[in-house]
Amino acid sequence: MLTTKELSGIVETMVVVSEEEIIDIAQELAYLRDDETPDLEDLSQLITLAMKIHWLEPIPSTAVFGAPKSSMLYIAGPASFGTVPPELSEIMDTIEFEGCRYFDWDMVTSNIIPDMSCKLDRLEALVEDAASGVVVVEKVETEYSELFNLYYDYDFWLPGGLPGIGGRLEDISQRLKEIKEADQ
Repeated sequence: MLTTKELSGIVETMVVVSEEEIIDIAQELAYLRDDETPDLEDLSQLITLAMKIHWLEPIPSTAVFGAPKSSMLYIAGPASFGTVPPELSEIMDTIEFEGCRYFDWDMVTSNIIPDMSCKLDRLEALVEDAASGVVVVEKVETEYSELFNLYYDYDFWLPGGLPGIGGRLEDISQRLKEIKEADQ
């Protein structure tokens, strides 16, 4: 079965991959390895896991130049550290993969910023809940840490970074510090 690391390595190599191409590659890989043909549900779960850990990022077809026809397209995410399966070059010949895929980083960024803003809104609400004693500060600090790490990954990964997000995170950090000092 295709692993998350292999999936990530395949996407890194191909730059942009459609869901259908992932299925084709996984099936070819299973055939070459004399493995059982992967179940579509298992592949769907693998893709979902890879997105959850930010090894894959979904992008709209409008962001891809010469996009393959697909319902979903993916690029390697900011936390991606893939392993390219040795069989990939043979598989790419079999599926007649045409290289030279490019995508618009600005469109990728414009999809990520609203998602990060929503997460920040939720975190700011949690901070206020912590200030009023409804939520323990440690829970909010954990959520802040996770969001900060994600921000750092995205900010490093995206060519233009994530403008405006860093300042909001600094404000949240300061507010958490104030709440902790008030509790002492």
